[in-house]
Parts: sequence; C-alpha cells; structure tokens
Amino acid sequence: MLVKSLGCCYRFTVKRVLSAVGAALGIFSWAEAEELPAALDKPFLGCWLAFSDSRDFEFLIGGDGDAELFFEKNRERLTVGGCSLKIYYTVGEQVKGKGGKTRWAYRRIVGDGFEDFAKETAEPPMRKPVSFTATFTGGIKVRITHVFSKSGVEIFTKILEKGESKGDLRAGVKVLVGDLFRHIQDEDLEEKETESKLEDTRISVFPAGARRARRIKFEDYDTVLTEECPKGARAFELESDRYGGHEFQLTTANPDFGLLEFVQQKRLIHGFFVNWFPEPTKVDEKDARLVIKVK
Repeated sequence: MLVKSLGCCYRFTVKRVLSAVGAALGIFSWAEAEELPAALDKPFLGCWLAFSDSRDFEFLIGGDGDAELFFEKNRERLTVGGCSLKIYYTVGEQVKGKGGKTRWAYRRIVGDGFEDFAKETAEPPMRKPVSFTATFTGGIKVRITHVFSKSGVEIFTKILEKGESKGDLRAGVKVLVGDLFRHIQDEDLEEKETESKLEDTRISVFPAGARRARRIKFEDYDTVLTEECPKGARAFELESDRYGGHEFQLTTANPDFGLLEFVQQKRLIHGFFVNWFPEPTKVDEKDARLVIKVK
C-alpha cells in the first residue's frame, strides 16, 4: 500500500499498515511540511517503513534526506533519546589543509536536491533496488540505492556528477549510534548502580586485518574504537536492552570494497559514528554496499 503523507513524501509499509502509518504521520507534522522548500512540489523522496517478522524496526527517510532506523518493542516505536540510528548520506572531498596535508571535507544534501525518485508502486519493492539521485552542495550528484528485506536494508552509493569539486570524492553513509546513557554523568561512572545499567549493552567488532572479533562491554567506557580498530572494521554489532532487546549489525558485503570507520569524540557510552565509504574504483561491484541488519 502507498500513502502520501502531509510532508510531501511517499510512505509504504510491509505489514501492520494502519497502525504503522498512524504512528509515522506523527513525525511529519503539517507545520514541518510548510517549512519545506517551495520547489518540492512533487513526490521527491519516500519514507520507508520495513518490518521483520519477529523483531520489528522502521526505516524512514525524511524530506531533508536524513534517515532514521527505529527499533520497536511490543509494536511501539522506541523514541527515548538515543534509542534509534540516525543515518546521513554524505559526500567527502579531499582538500588541502595547512602545511599541505590533505583532509576530507564533507558536504550535505541541498534542500531541494532530490531527483529521479523511484516510480510509484502499490507493493513494497522488497529485495528490489529503490534509487534516487541527490544533489549535494557544490553541484555533486549521487545515486543512492536501497534494497529492503524483512531483516534490514542494504545501501549503495555512486557519484554521477562531480559538480564544482576539484579534489577526489567519495560518497557514503554516516551512522550515528546515539547517546544511550545521556542520563549518566561522569561523576556517577564508578557507582555500582551505574555498572548494572551498562552491563546489558555490548559491542562485537571485527577489526580489519584481525582473525577474530573482539567483544567490548559498555562497562569499559574508556574504550576508544579507533584504537581498537586503527585500520577500520569489517563488521560491527551492538546489542542493548535500551533497544528493547534488539541488536543491530553493520557489515560490508566485501571488505576489499570498503570498510567501516569510527569517529568517537566522547566516552563510548555517549555515542559515536560508524561511517562507510565504498572504494571509489569498486562502486560498480555488486558487493560495494553497506548491510544493516536488525535482530
């Protein structure tokens, strides 16, 4: 079923259509719709909701191009702060900084930058590619493709036009693992009560070049992921009671075509980014994709 929402988006569901759409409409209020750029007078981007048979999640893409994966418990979306995955589509350009050193400068999707949204369909295109073209600042155009299944989503990116850019480009995905424990202050970290709150949240990560995965408990809150995985990672998994007992996995279909990178500026328990960019010379390979699974 296909439903047009007030936010000038299309939304489709796999099951529980009536209850899911009723909940989803709360995200895009009429006031928010009126704030959208006037140029967006056509269905320009879809808001996808996907569910597994047993452990449910929703995956939505809003009018600004940012996506969010919500976990569900007892058919209710978990909306407590930090208990979702925020997903950003981004383009990095290599630029020269001070001293001639190169660094990555990142660009965002412009406000009216959506084109070529997939054709309307009365059935959710499960296991079939759904693509749109996004324009980023500087006129860079990227095709972003999703393939949904009952257990998650796969994401592909490919640069179509370089626009005004001069340096090397890469298009990928930034996944923000939110602050699950924002209510815990640094002065409370040594308390026994704090340890009991953290003990049901743990990470499993497979560093690039390693022979086996490493387990990291959130009680080890001083862990720095970039030190654990200096070359990046092939796979990442996080399980937490804060997700309603769910766990999610981020993997690269083929580590030779792109690895996971970490950006951590706070203690582990207060959130971090897991980023994925395909190797520029491998973007046309079928395994150059990010795989997100929910269990």
